[in-house]
Amino acid sequence: MGDPDADTPSHAGESTAAISLYPTAAPPADGMRYMDDPTLALDGIDDDLPPLYTDHEEFVDGESSRGPVDPLMPRGGAELVRPFGQDADGTTTYYVDARLDSDPKFLLDHITRLAALPPRPFVRLRGTHRERRREQGKDRPASARVVDFDVRVELTHLLYTDIGRQQSWRSLVTASNFEKVRRGTVRAQRAPEEGVPGVEQWCHRFCASAAGLRCFTLERRVDGWDWDLLRRRLEALVRATNYRGRCEVTFPVANARVDVYNACLANRWRLTRWICFLFYASLLFLFTWPWLHFATKRWETVTAAWPMSRPTAVPGRRRYAAGVSEEAWYGMWAKAIQRAMLERRDAELDQRDLEASRGQPAGGDGALGDVLRAGVEAMGVVNRSFGWGGDQ
Repeated sequence: MGDPDADTPSHAGESTAAISLYPTAAPPADGMRYMDDPTLALDGIDDDLPPLYTDHEEFVDGESSRGPVDPLMPRGGAELVRPFGQDADGTTTYYVDARLDSDPKFLLDHITRLAALPPRPFVRLRGTHRERRREQGKDRPASARVVDFDVRVELTHLLYTDIGRQQSWRSLVTASNFEKVRRGTVRAQRAPEEGVPGVEQWCHRFCASAAGLRCFTLERRVDGWDWDLLRRRLEALVRATNYRGRCEVTFPVANARVDVYNACLANRWRLTRWICFLFYASLLFLFTWPWLHFATKRWETVTAAWPMSRPTAVPGRRRYAAGVSEEAWYGMWAKAIQRAMLERRDAELDQRDLEASRGQPAGGDGALGDVLRAGVEAMGVVNRSFGWGGDQ
């Protein structure tokens, strides 16, 4: 019933208009590392594993007794408006509240605080192959897609210069006049006006609009990494296992978008799943979807930019927020990812997988766990020798 979710880019160029959210202190001297040289980047890497968020004392203090604490949630200030819902893959969060579409100051404060919540970038490797299976009661075999592995690694900690203090290089930017975006319109267009409106001006325009259906969007953008370089390295890592299936290397970003709808019955219905299901089942979406698409005025002019690196005065060199470049990250995770692929896992890897890939005890398995791991490693040797994951 509702509009289809727009594709969220994993990285894009920064806009020309930037407004810093918070003054960020300069990183300490030992954090100003340049990671262009992989050999330098890997020095001391064993002692630089990504931290578990629960390892920080400030996240497990007395506040945790009142319930789960999100370590990445900005601390202090009034509570955020409760989300109305979220899409199936966790990319977009929806808000419907009368205060957000009638009070521009309240909307500005809400958008500014939501911009301080990070996007959650991932590296994902998914391998599949096809098998022909004969189903009961059918003469001809049917082709089915089989998932061999689905490995994911989160990169959120690389957005922070100091994750314990929630310090980063984030900034709140608005679209320049030359960018084609929706500015309270149905279709994307460039701005005919002079000057670039700020976030506060866009909030005033959204709240002052007389349109019956409105949507104000905040996009959280991740940039500053060479995703193409990382994709090539990971594809070569997959080929090194003699995998013969189809492998997709993608960089999905969860928590990448916020849609603020004005409070009305039509917007509440379009975001309620069981109502959408009824409209799809009865084919009423053939009439309601075009109406919703053309009746909804959208503001897609505000972006929270989360750079993972910045250029330096030296041409071709960059400074990384967490001190970890693409090559350093690959050197840290390659063995753990390859091991998870050969084990045909469907899981999100964490610090324990890094420790296990380096021969460090993961703890709690005992002799039986050692036997099972030895068997899995033996199967991996066979897979590399004869190939695995081909169509059958």
